Amino acid sequence: MGDDITLTFPSSYRWLNMIDLVCGEITSEMGFSHDALNEISISVIEACTNALEHGNNSDTGLEVRVVFHRRADKLEVEVFDCGKGFDYQDYMNNLPDPSDIQNHRGRGIYIMCQMMDSLVFNKLPDGGMKVTLSKKIDGSGEKDDR
Repeated sequence: MGDDITLTFPSSYRWLNMIDLVCGEITSEMGFSHDALNEISISVIEACTNALEHGNNSDTGLEVRVVFHRRADKLEVEVFDCGKGFDYQDYMNNLPDPSDIQNHRGRGIYIMCQMMDSLVFNKLPDGGMKVTLSKKIDGSGEKDDR
């Protein structure tokens, strides 16, 4: 395996369906289980939504870039935005209560942490933020031979 797929799109919700479809094809091809496929897709969409909303302030003149790194044993997904970033450690120390379903903010990072094997945030030296999500192949999925 070892192939990378890169998608770049304007900061608009209309492109999230494309990301979901591509994510589904990649994870299915790699042999992830149905549950893992859904967890990855939800997490990648959440990271992209955060990038376009919080990183790029929904400015359609700014882009979100998603890179899928297909490895023999796992999938790594990097999501880049053009924003100023945030203090991830401080956020994790003061994580909003995810059980508060009335609160429309603060659950995304919690969801990504629960669904992925690894979640890393990095401020980029030239501006912007990179979120890296990783999940190992669990081996219970069936490869699609289309």
